[in-house]
Amino acid sequence: MTDGAISRSGGDPIALHNRALELRRLGCPEEALAMIERARTLGLRAPETLVARGHLFADLGRHDEAVEQYREVLADHPGMVAAHESLAKLLPQIGRGGEALDSYRGALAQAPRDGLLWVSAMAMAHSTRDHEQLLLWARRARAVFGADTMISVHEATALAGLGAAAAGRDLLVAAIRNDPDYSPAYGTLAFILLQLGDPARAAEAAQQAVRRVGDDQSSWALLGTAWRLLGDPREQWLCDYDRLIMAIEVADLELLRVAGILTGLHLASFEPAEQTLRGGTQTRDNLFDRSDPVLQALAGSIRRQVEERLAGLPADPNHPFLGRNRGSIAFAGSWSVRLRSQGFHVNHIHPSGWLSSACYIALPPEIEGSSSEGALTFGSPDSALGLDLPPSRILAPVAGRLIVFPSYFWHGTEPFASDSPRLTIAFDALPR
Repeated sequence: MTDGAISRSGGDPIALHNRALELRRLGCPEEALAMIERARTLGLRAPETLVARGHLFADLGRHDEAVEQYREVLADHPGMVAAHESLAKLLPQIGRGGEALDSYRGALAQAPRDGLLWVSAMAMAHSTRDHEQLLLWARRARAVFGADTMISVHEATALAGLGAAAAGRDLLVAAIRNDPDYSPAYGTLAFILLQLGDPARAAEAAQQAVRRVGDDQSSWALLGTAWRLLGDPREQWLCDYDRLIMAIEVADLELLRVAGILTGLHLASFEPAEQTLRGGTQTRDNLFDRSDPVLQALAGSIRRQVEERLAGLPADPNHPFLGRNRGSIAFAGSWSVRLRSQGFHVNHIHPSGWLSSACYIALPPEIEGSSSEGALTFGSPDSALGLDLPPSRILAPVAGRLIVFPSYFWHGTEPFASDSPRLTIAFDALPR
């Protein structure tokens, strides 16, 4: 396959690069890497090509070579955000999380007015929960660029994460007064107000956010939590756990074959720092983009069965989930998680989705059907909010079962004890 594909691309290094990207998307990293190497021998040294080479090393489990390649790119192109982000995400998965933000530190010293680099650095510090670094960078960014609401949101997030939520609240209130149309400021303010035990004002802030961005999953989740604390009946309208959490027995799911394919894709040793799993690994890139016929058949079966269930839901044009239901979905992201003993997911939502999921592929015998160990819980919010709210619904894991639900539903999993892993597929979908 490789030789033929290379010959079809001729001696054009750009064509080889582009074909390599497509092969990587389809889940053919060996063939893609051969094309990248051929392009390099033809003289292509574009940073985008070298970053793609780093991706392919990581896809193949050649993690040290991937790190070396990303760093080589950054030595010559310190503003290459894609290389910084890829390196920062990879290092924690190979047990080197303490180095994750190092490349940003050096690059920001070299290019102190590179706005895109600052945005990426703060976002990565935020997603990896390094609040001390985030606070330092936010304040340095403000010194460089002046007052900016996005920077204030990062600074307030860092303050709240470091136990100074009241200072973060005051900072955001002032920022919103000067820039009342920046939606993320309202969502962050709602989060901090819940931390401070003020659900009424948190609900007001979250409503301001969703008025501006109607599909803001994070703010809908916070609004539901505030309504629950206030005893507001709208919480039941928003979070109808009995109706909107749907269990589907996936037809024609070849569990053993799928499990074997997925196991071969879990090449890291630790979880991604920016994700919600603890004690496990997550696959790279979009699982359902891979050309493997078993995965393609599974994706098609899941899509058909999910759409059948969506067709039976009631219409409600004012509802953030039901109001967007067109009866058809497009996958926005797909991945597999492999949890080992004592592994779990912290309570979270999926900000980039509309419909989210968990599909059980292989389960330890100790947790099959358990309503405690390894169970999927709904309704308990992010522990960072400091709220003692029990789950509103708990579902036992069952191999071959798919659970789908609105992406703004708080959900997490209970830890379990077993010598066998808990293997799942998950995806986010958007209305199509």
